[in-house]
Amino acid sequence: MMMTPTHFNAISHLCIGLLCFSIIEGSPAEPANPSENARFWEHIYDDNRPLSFHFIFSEESWNGMNGNSSKRSQTNRPERRPPGRRAPQKFEYVEADMEVSGRRYEKIGIRYKGNSSFRSSRDSPRKPFKIDTNRYQKGLKLFGETKLNFSNAFLDPAYMKEKLGYEVYRSAGLPAPGVGWAEVTYSVEGLYRKKRLGLYVIIEQVDSNYIEKWFGKDSADSLLMKPESREDWRYLGTDPKAYDAFGFKYGKKQIGLIQKFAETLKMIESSTDEVFQKEMGTYIDVENFAAYFAATALLVNLDSYVGMPHNYYLLLDKRDGLLKILPWDVNESFGTFTLNQDPARLIRWDIQRPWIAQRKLAERLFATESFRTLYLQQLRNLLDNGFQEKRLINRIRVLRKNIEPLLTHDPYGFGLEGVEAGIRGDQNGLVPVVERRIPAIEPFIRKRTESVKNQLAGKEAGERIQPRWRR
Repeated sequence: MMMTPTHFNAISHLCIGLLCFSIIEGSPAEPANPSENARFWEHIYDDNRPLSFHFIFSEESWNGMNGNSSKRSQTNRPERRPPGRRAPQKFEYVEADMEVSGRRYEKIGIRYKGNSSFRSSRDSPRKPFKIDTNRYQKGLKLFGETKLNFSNAFLDPAYMKEKLGYEVYRSAGLPAPGVGWAEVTYSVEGLYRKKRLGLYVIIEQVDSNYIEKWFGKDSADSLLMKPESREDWRYLGTDPKAYDAFGFKYGKKQIGLIQKFAETLKMIESSTDEVFQKEMGTYIDVENFAAYFAATALLVNLDSYVGMPHNYYLLLDKRDGLLKILPWDVNESFGTFTLNQDPARLIRWDIQRPWIAQRKLAERLFATESFRTLYLQQLRNLLDNGFQEKRLINRIRVLRKNIEPLLTHDPYGFGLEGVEAGIRGDQNGLVPVVERRIPAIEPFIRKRTESVKNQLAGKEAGERIQPRWRR
């Protein structure tokens, strides 16, 4: 039976660990400025205290939010755009009130979000969305946060891939968003009262507060970008405005940092091998990129910089002047983004070439012996710690205990049966979800660990994966 979301009665509680830090052993990244709100959310998660989110719409706001999505769903045509540019979904914020465990927040902003996650749920009310408490009232925060992302886990019957995936990145020493779960209901004045949407995965927003939390106050005004293009990075000349194409999120007025970013791209694109090897450490945070490639390779997270490429942030750090890469949107990790490949091939993906399309930076880094050594050491460290099979399996058991009480009645989601299928799979270790057969989490961990160890020992040649862009 195809595991697709089915209608459900949502639960009345929320168990959330929005900003809790990884408890996987190893050397996880830790915030430079741990805040009171971070410790609060960690306490909520560790003590398994239930919360709930209830959104209250006027009829006008509800129609505005769903009218836009309805129009997009009916046409579903790609926009005309330059070659190589993606056409992300565009959604408008509407005003609503919000109650969190009985505490009311008035006039917050809410909108739908996502691309494939939104398209997959066009016939269901359980769509992914984002809230912004500052959209209509400046200074309004939810336990210190202003933006939260609510994922419908449309490719994750176990509701834990993003939680586990980000913890692996954090174990590699990379900043990673906090992740938890939310029980969501909504009311529309004059139409609906306490309608249940059910279980969502909540992800912390990457923004200026996030950068300051992880990197410190000296990095607060850094250049943060979120590129959305299948084209490889290119040097675009000396005009700072040309680099708007890289999706500036913060720091758009930091002309000096934009110029440094342009110089970095020029160095990557046209420097000699000798100059690149000598100067790469003055432009690029090589330890950061080695950690990113190692974690991405183990997770077979192809819906990322190494594949599509999107679902990542770039940070030109004001503090040290180095380019860093930050993971984002890891819902298709654990081999979920298949590129129409046999899942068994994905599990044996070649660790010596952990990218699948033209990536000039990856080619140049991996042509450098010192970087390859650093990357392979990161792989080994993760296999001993953050991606160690026994620890991950135990972690899954902990998360399952938190999730299952919230899924006893689940008409829109996957239910308890889905959690079991998403974790263990069938006799081949696979689970059918949204017209795909993807690896279940535990079989993936076992088989990927075995393959990577064999590749490191020279007992197995990894599989080279060719890009196929159709989802």
